[in-house]
Amino acid sequence: YTRLFENINQSENIDYSSLNTQTFALLLAKYKALLLRSDENEAPFTVNDFGNFISNLGLEKYPYVGGAAPRRIIPVDAGDDLIYTANEAPPDQLIPFHHELAQVKNPPVYLFFYCDQPSETGGETALLDSTVVYRYVNDTFPEFMEKLKTYGARYIRTIPAEDDKESPIGRSFYNTYQVKTKDELEEKLNATEKLEYEWLDDGSLKVISEPIPAIKFIGQQEDHAIYQWTFHNSVIAAFVGWEDCRNDRKKSIRFGNNELMDESILESIANFMDKNKVSYKWQKGDFFALNNRLVMHSRNSFTGVRRIYAAMFGDVDKKKMAVQPNLAAPGVSDLSALSVPNPLTFGMWRVDDSEEAAYNAIKSGYRRIDSACDYGNEEGTGRGIRRAIKEGIVKREDLYITTKLWNTYHAPEHVPLAMDRSLKDLGLDYVDEYLIHFPISMQFVPFEKKYPPEWTNLEGNMVIVNNDINQTWKAMESLVDTGRTHHIGISNFNCQHIRQVLSVARIRPTSLQIECHPHLSQEKLIRFAREAGMRVTVFSPLGGTSYISLNMATQGDLLFHNPLLRQLTAKYGKTTAQIMLRWAVQRNTLPISKTSSEKRMEENQALFDFYLHKEDVEAINDLNLNRRYNDPGVFCEGGMGTFCPIYE
Repeated sequence: YTRLFENINQSENIDYSSLNTQTFALLLAKYKALLLRSDENEAPFTVNDFGNFISNLGLEKYPYVGGAAPRRIIPVDAGDDLIYTANEAPPDQLIPFHHELAQVKNPPVYLFFYCDQPSETGGETALLDSTVVYRYVNDTFPEFMEKLKTYGARYIRTIPAEDDKESPIGRSFYNTYQVKTKDELEEKLNATEKLEYEWLDDGSLKVISEPIPAIKFIGQQEDHAIYQWTFHNSVIAAFVGWEDCRNDRKKSIRFGNNELMDESILESIANFMDKNKVSYKWQKGDFFALNNRLVMHSRNSFTGVRRIYAAMFGDVDKKKMAVQPNLAAPGVSDLSALSVPNPLTFGMWRVDDSEEAAYNAIKSGYRRIDSACDYGNEEGTGRGIRRAIKEGIVKREDLYITTKLWNTYHAPEHVPLAMDRSLKDLGLDYVDEYLIHFPISMQFVPFEKKYPPEWTNLEGNMVIVNNDINQTWKAMESLVDTGRTHHIGISNFNCQHIRQVLSVARIRPTSLQIECHPHLSQEKLIRFAREAGMRVTVFSPLGGTSYISLNMATQGDLLFHNPLLRQLTAKYGKTTAQIMLRWAVQRNTLPISKTSSEKRMEENQALFDFYLHKEDVEAINDLNLNRRYNDPGVFCEGGMGTFCPIYE
């Protein structure tokens, strides 16, 4: 289980003027935690510096809400309600690991700490990667994890009527729930379905929470690919730290179905968390920025005086976020509108039993299916999709189905005919996305004479014809207008092809599909497409594997033998395929994988319990050889006698 924060004391200079909303969000998505400190030749940051910094970041203001720990507001020049004391539990007590306000419906996204006075001894803030904890629990106690996912957790706590400063969870119920009267409190409690409460004889309040999700999947955060499972709950914090004169920590939690949790398992998880934490000793003026969705924090016990202040914020405030010029054009103005719950796509190219493959892929967790007229299996693909829907595995709206316009149907009058044929074969009323398969226009082949037409006409010749691709695009736009497809896009286009489409697009392409793998990283093309407001879906993410049988790759091309990738499989405890797919995901691309094996389908889904470190992503980037396998400039001449380069 790799640790993220080993290099926490290695510094990197950041130009303050360049740290705007976008760069800050990108840094937190990439590193999860940042330590900010003034230059060694300058005075430490003041609390007003801290207040000005966080108020200028352009984040959504997160309202001050209740919690278990007592706090005090710290007024600063930037505002009277931005900053407050961190948990002021007694110094001899450990504050256990937790995500801040994990039990509320919408926890804060960003969490900040500022050191006004470091303690004499101890008092370190410890950090822990929540995904590492998830993976440990999932690998070691799979039945326990399945119950957490299925039922969630319920929390039991007795809350005093007045703040108890001797307790780490001693905040009064008035302050916890931000109310002034018991009647107001009861009204708030009664509004929460399945929450139970009881007034005790001493005036305190016993609360049994409603079932709360214990495991969270963090997908796309603004324009940043996260895609990680997290142990985003207070189960261990409650088990370890919810102890005072009113509460017994061992009785503080249970599964959402009211089943008791195994104490030995909870102890093992707590020990793992303690073993894998990275503690940081504060210096005056330091402040931390944490991605609260991904990082747990805790506080060690201490001696002396310790003053740490905190602030919480929601996500990036879109009203304050600058829009890149390429995104300001009609069609797409906000990349978050293109967010994808699960980035993995199942590909139907060269799949033998397309019905079983599509059905099993959906059953194993895939929600994106990539098909095409040219694959010759849309009927079977459609049967598999409809079978999964009929059995209640998914609803149609849960799926994202892509198919493609073949090269022989680029003439505007043929585009709707090709779309209708794909819909008929798939047995669907619409597809989610329709792509131009290649920027190659070929001689029309009548549907009734040969379908799919492949690369040659009825005489067996590949005939390229003159065609205005802009007119093809306008015909694609009409498919959106008529509801046949929700989105339109392009495949195998280079930057100049994309510029040509963008120059006339009334509806901009939402997606670019290209070949991409560690031997063909396509960094500039991916960047160009992203800045133009497109998702990037990548086929052949494992390299040349699928091309050996076509004599388009050799055994020497296989990435599975690469020494670096094999080292990373040992480091992360993952397969080489999982390493390459995770690399694709962390580059903010959507990898298309295919297999007939249900076991491999499930393995391909196991990408979200680990995260490649920055240096490992960069090392994989360096494997690039610009080695392309699916190149019409090569295979068309060899197979059809027609020289057809499109990438040069």
